[in-house]
Amino acid sequence: MHNFTRRELLKLGVGTAVAELASLGLHGCSGGSVTFPPVPGACSKLTDIEHVVILIQENRSFDHYFGSYRGVRGFSDQSLAFHQPDPANTTISPVGTLLPFHLDTSTTNAACTHDITHDWVPQHQSWHNGAMDGFVSSRLPINSNDAVLSMGYYTRADIPYYYALADGFTICDNFFCSVMGPTDPNRLYTMAASLDPDGKNGGPILQTIVANRTALYGRLTYTTMPEQLQTRGISWKVYSSPDETVLGGILSDNVLSYFKNFQDPTSVLYQNAFGPQFPVDFLADVASGNLPQVSWLVGSILTSDHPPSPSIFGENILSLIFDALAANPAQWAKTLLLVT
Repeated sequence: MHNFTRRELLKLGVGTAVAELASLGLHGCSGGSVTFPPVPGACSKLTDIEHVVILIQENRSFDHYFGSYRGVRGFSDQSLAFHQPDPANTTISPVGTLLPFHLDTSTTNAACTHDITHDWVPQHQSWHNGAMDGFVSSRLPINSNDAVLSMGYYTRADIPYYYALADGFTICDNFFCSVMGPTDPNRLYTMAASLDPDGKNGGPILQTIVANRTALYGRLTYTTMPEQLQTRGISWKVYSSPDETVLGGILSDNVLSYFKNFQDPTSVLYQNAFGPQFPVDFLADVASGNLPQVSWLVGSILTSDHPPSPSIFGENILSLIFDALAANPAQWAKTLLLVT
């Protein structure tokens, strides 16, 4: 998404997001403790799943959050990717190299780091045809001060709630984003499983659109997953934070606006894609037992983990989602919650 500075974040919707959190009483994430609901009596099968809830957060890599987590394919792999060439390092051993370093939130303001670039070109330069040696060097020409942040990581002490969930549930250490690029292309995959790379249906969109975003609304004509669900009689909704529609859509992570079939306000597609609000309507549907079979959750910029917003806000909103789902053991037993 857009590389927000702290000042920009304060200008762009932070008031609404703070109000969102305040209205929820800043739902606590219990300092890293999680009360797990009862395990279903019988061994669960895929066919037991009746509800799928998808929460996609922003701009945090696996190693950045879980590289130090015990037992995963993280720093213990001793991969060469964890020894990044850094021509700016001329004094600290090993000279010319940058190793992973701890972003200690207890002694510094590392909870609120700058958002380093993750656009199409620098991401592919980071990959470097599989050499995986450009994560620092690709960012130096763009912002030399922030380039080193690509090797910064958190530990259990910094993000205790996320680690507590990893302790109790499945963590996928070999999962990768669909596109080596920014928000919009990856979110298109989560909603339509394609970028339209051949350009036959209005695509591809390879960058996150900020300026003149609304000019692209209705441009894409290929089929989305919500349409596939609708055709098959499977209920679905996209729950979006109210602040995601301000400033001409600059904050919106709901990419269904780009699709032609979602432009008619009277259609079911439009109403299900843009009507439900997060978290209010989602919580109400969970509490009333009216959760659709498939739900996408699109939070505010402040609660999306998007730097410079601190991770504790993302932990807070996830704890709200988790507790709401777990409050009904019968519903929880047949619900799959995916967080990425």
